[in-house]
Amino acid sequence: MFPLKLVFRVGTLRFAGLGRPSVSVTPKRTVKTSIVDWKPMNSTKMDLRKAENNAKHRFFRGTLFGLMIAMPIISFALGCWQVKRLQWKVDLIKKAEFQLAEPPLNGLPADLDPNAISQFEFRRFRIRGHFDYSQEMFLGPRIRNGEVGYLVITPFVRASGGKPILIERGWIRKAKVIPETRSHGYLSHLAMPQNEITIEAMFRVMPTKSSIQLDHEPGTKLFYVHDVPTMAEQSGALPIYAQMMYSLRDQPDWTGPDDQPAKGWSLFSKPADKKTNSHLPVSDADSTLEWQELEFNNQGVPIAAVPKVNFTNNHFQYLITWFGVSLASSSLLAYIAYKKKTLGSADKLQKAKLKNF
Repeated sequence: MFPLKLVFRVGTLRFAGLGRPSVSVTPKRTVKTSIVDWKPMNSTKMDLRKAENNAKHRFFRGTLFGLMIAMPIISFALGCWQVKRLQWKVDLIKKAEFQLAEPPLNGLPADLDPNAISQFEFRRFRIRGHFDYSQEMFLGPRIRNGEVGYLVITPFVRASGGKPILIERGWIRKAKVIPETRSHGYLSHLAMPQNEITIEAMFRVMPTKSSIQLDHEPGTKLFYVHDVPTMAEQSGALPIYAQMMYSLRDQPDWTGPDDQPAKGWSLFSKPADKKTNSHLPVSDADSTLEWQELEFNNQGVPIAAVPKVNFTNNHFQYLITWFGVSLASSSLLAYIAYKKKTLGSADKLQKAKLKNF
């Protein structure tokens, strides 16, 4: 028979049959288990990919943070620039309103300098002379009260001498573009006044034509934009633009078209010689009479522009916008810096704890 061996475990004492008891002593645990959830080790390929992604993220975060720093500075600078622009526009409007309120000039010098007109924009003046209808031009189409029409621009030959200047007489509807449709009727002396008359107008400086706008076809009477140099070159006038004053008064001293033959006329083609019917004389008028716009529209009388300063001034809205963007971006930048500082302190505390393990 095999000898019987009994093993007893009590605490740290072991009895193996009748053998000598052995004592096993468990050492005291001195290593503390870290509370950090350690990540498993990756391969070298994964480490390189992670390093590349971290580099990209650092570049993106750095670029974004740089833009966030630049945004408050740039927007604040733009707001300050708009403050200067606002003051400039206010001074410009004030000057234009002062010019418009001044009494009109009586006559213009014969050697009028086109470069000096910018200093007299919105200044009213009275001159005597006659319109050159053979060089009449039209700008448009323009919509007025839902109806299609054109602005009539006619060179005005001054009685005092000098080259003609361009006068914008006003708006007429499309059906009255051809001169023969305006030469008859009880208001023909206002639609196409003949001989020497006295008119009141104000100087205007029109914006320069840009390269993206439609070009004018040489020799035609139709223009799409205020191309003052081209208008002046085609009509033989000075590059000076003026607008007649809005008025519905009658002019009894003005006379209508005579019984003289007129030349053939076309809006979209060059002029050609052609005999037309004679014009009718104009009836007498009352100097105290004022007509209605509807009558002017039906008879082809140009409706002139209302004398007012029409500059747009949106610089106050612009400066509020830019200063608001500067304030908002500054607040966001301060919040991100505060959060980054708080999170950085937590990371430092975590690293300090790890050193104690």
